[in-house]
Amino acid sequence: MLLSLSMQPAYVIGRRWDVLAWNKAAGALFGDYGRLDGDERNIMHLIFADKDHRALLIDWEEVAMASLAMFRADTVSHSGEPDFKRLIAKLSERSKEFRAWWPCHDVLRRLSSLKRIMHPQCGRMAFENTTFAVNDRPDMKLIVYTPLKEDNTDEKLKSLLL
Repeated sequence: MLLSLSMQPAYVIGRRWDVLAWNKAAGALFGDYGRLDGDERNIMHLIFADKDHRALLIDWEEVAMASLAMFRADTVSHSGEPDFKRLIAKLSERSKEFRAWWPCHDVLRRLSSLKRIMHPQCGRMAFENTTFAVNDRPDMKLIVYTPLKEDNTDEKLKSLLL
């Protein structure tokens, strides 16, 4: 299913928000996840500690705060595990915003939202971002970005995929 979403960037995340699988469109929009190792392939790491990914997000602060609150809601039952502690320590060290916001303990569950991207090749793009639960794997989620007409996003995405 993931690969069949040829005109919708999509990826699967695990219980700790690590990117487990992605399609060609996600790689074209966000960069090649295959080049990332370990914690670098984690959504929170990308948002808070990867300067290239951070530069893509037009509304970075809003996205980062909401993502952190959703991450906390999704991962609260795993927060004492060593790989979570390591990730939190690394993010606290590398991002002053993460360090300041993590102790606030905000939680949020949001299923869809607008994501505005400033792509280095295509410029401004807009997507509807939707998260789907994988019923037979409760710790996994499918994240799909549907291109909007706004900013001619659908045409820009097509040009990235050629």
